[in-house]
Amino acid sequence: MRPRDEQLRHATHLMCRTCGQLLPVNRFERYRTGTYRRVCKRCYWSVYGQQLRQRYILRHLTSHE
Repeated sequence: MRPRDEQLRHATHLMCRTCGQLLPVNRFERYRTGTYRRVCKRCYWSVYGQQLRQRYILRHLTSHE
């Protein structure tokens, strides 16, 4: 395992790459490997989640016509 991954497993706070805030690790999504996503849950939703939701809605609107 890489040393960086080992540090991420035992971290208590992480810096979000999008908003730049230092947040506790419970604000970040955890991967199966034990490391954390580098974008907090709030920023992840605002950047990626809304786009996914819009594509989902458009896909279902066009498939029912």
